[in-house]
Amino acid sequence: MTEKIRTVFSFFYLGISVILLINMTSFFFFFAIIFFGAGLYIAFFRWILRYFDLKDNYYLITNKRIIIAEKLTKEIIKEKSLSEIDQINIEMNNNFFGNIIFGEPETIFGKTDEPFSFFRGRGMNFDEDKYTFLSVENINEMIPIFENLKLKVIKTFY
Repeated sequence: MTEKIRTVFSFFYLGISVILLINMTSFFFFFAIIFFGAGLYIAFFRWILRYFDLKDNYYLITNKRIIIAEKLTKEIIKEKSLSEIDQINIEMNNNFFGNIIFGEPETIFGKTDEPFSFFRGRGMNFDEDKYTFLSVENINEMIPIFENLKLKVIKTFY
């Protein structure tokens, strides 16, 4: 659900930037271009880059740690010890396709102690979960593995 809200906000931001780009005077045109570029990145290029990252990565689970590695070079990109994981959040659809988040998932509005905010209150959070297996098929086959490793599993269907 968080990703859907971020996507809607991204297109709203892109729409506002297009309106500013069309209506700006020549003095503020440079700032409107920057605003439009940021809108394009948030709405489209961020997801395109994520697609290529997902395509080039693979995930490993051992009895000691989780690993995200690059397919071509076999280089470990991220790793986390299982003893550091307090919970596993699994977000999936009815076909058992979705994401596995190791730890507490990031919320759309963030936490009150995070530095990014609008008007001294809580703002939109565009941080992604750091240790996540994204776009995983057949999650139902992985849940018993996590339970055998004595990890707390929280399942959410969307």
